[in-house]
Amino acid sequence: MKLFKYIGITSLLLFSFYYTEKLSNVVINNSDLVLEIKDHSDEFNIEPVSAIIDNEYITPGINGSNVNVLKSYNNMKFLNEFNAYYLVFDIIKPEISLENNLDKIIKNGNKSKEGVSIIIVNNEEVINYSNEKNINITRLISLDTFNKSALYEQVNIDDINYKKVDRMLKNNNLDKNICFINDNLIEYCREDKKYLVINNKELNNYNLSEVKNNIVSGDIILIKDNVNITDYKILIKQIYYQNLKILSLSDLISE
Repeated sequence: MKLFKYIGITSLLLFSFYYTEKLSNVVINNSDLVLEIKDHSDEFNIEPVSAIIDNEYITPGINGSNVNVLKSYNNMKFLNEFNAYYLVFDIIKPEISLENNLDKIIKNGNKSKEGVSIIIVNNEEVINYSNEKNINITRLISLDTFNKSALYEQVNIDDINYKKVDRMLKNNNLDKNICFINDNLIEYCREDKKYLVINNKELNNYNLSEVKNNIVSGDIILIKDNVNITDYKILIKQIYYQNLKILSLSDLISE
């Protein structure tokens, strides 16, 4: 009999908690603040943009976001009035996502980012100038050029010591899971589920005019080691003239 009594009391408590929670949710969902958050949600919700696949290549999409009404309510209930600053959002993945197509090769970022990426290997003059001017470059590194204190983003291209450099990046929280591919790396990087990236433009000592006059948002521009600093400065000036940002490679390709 005691067992049945305990079961009855436990059931009653559980039902009481359940009913109280349901009643509380009804009250919250009908509060003026929640109704106001719902009314404003459409102003702030952003639809995701699917990635574009073209044979072996992919242009990353863009994540969307929806207002989380309950979390937003909890965040601003102390005000007892609507304030957009305290809205909380849920990330909405695009239907066609980079994450589900890691076998594809990225050769440009999404144009809506309104930015380009500058990729440098060993052009020290360009690297030093970029650091001085806070230009957000990405450097392709090997075991010899890894620098845990560097101001720029680093991506591993060391064919011989790839796994060792990978560990060094990870141990210093610098790994962006990006593989700037070549014939020696592509299969390993596919197995390791890295983002496969190549440049779609290249600046050398002879083509400044061609590159400068054809810059568009989403470009991944490789700066060759023989490029002189004057040409590089002209390229940077042109990028800014077009109101484009210079983004790290990981930022440019992120959804």
